[in-house]
Amino acid sequence: MSALKKLEIISYTDCKFSTEQGRFSMLVNPVEYSENSEIKYNNPHSVGEKSPTFKGFGGKDFSMKFYLDNTGAIRGSNSIDDSIKKLETVSEKYVGKTHETPFLKVVWGTLNFKGRLKKKDVKYTMFSADGEPLRAEVNLLISLYIDVETDEKEKNSSSPDLSHLFTVKSGDTLPQLCKEVYGSIGYVTDVARINGLSGFRHLIPGTKLLFPPLSDKK
Repeated sequence: MSALKKLEIISYTDCKFSTEQGRFSMLVNPVEYSENSEIKYNNPHSVGEKSPTFKGFGGKDFSMKFYLDNTGAIRGSNSIDDSIKKLETVSEKYVGKTHETPFLKVVWGTLNFKGRLKKKDVKYTMFSADGEPLRAEVNLLISLYIDVETDEKEKNSSSPDLSHLFTVKSGDTLPQLCKEVYGSIGYVTDVARINGLSGFRHLIPGTKLLFPPLSDKK
């Protein structure tokens, strides 16, 4: 029987996630976590336009809820104040050399989210007779961090390393679109197969076609 894996928040001083400066390991795994993505659209500019047109991808956030408990129910737990201070040191401690807050990696099972802390909410829900917090609910919001290289690729609409969704216009051909995205017409058959096209000589205007990264097709 494999050991129970615990979620960890690992803090790094650099955007390449190579220099670790601390870890926050949970004694009790999160109650829930979620990811939120945003897609931006341009609003129709004329009466003839029926729907918004794709503008670009917005940010992506990771949110997580977990509890800290020092009632004695969990072996090895620290005081709530000490746990909160540890969490703040890992997730918020100012990195003097870069004049930045740290870069974070949230790791648990198949989860591996890289980002930076955007918001932290702590709600204290139980206290001792002398007012010491014994239990707290913590909510974290972490914004996805994208390195400069990937960001530049996303800004480059013709990058073959990213997925693209094209709406076919009158006169478009699959070889022409493949040439535009990949710099070669050699992927026409692959793109036709991925999009379920029986042929590629006559494209219907308004059809949406997916052009995935080259690595996805090899």
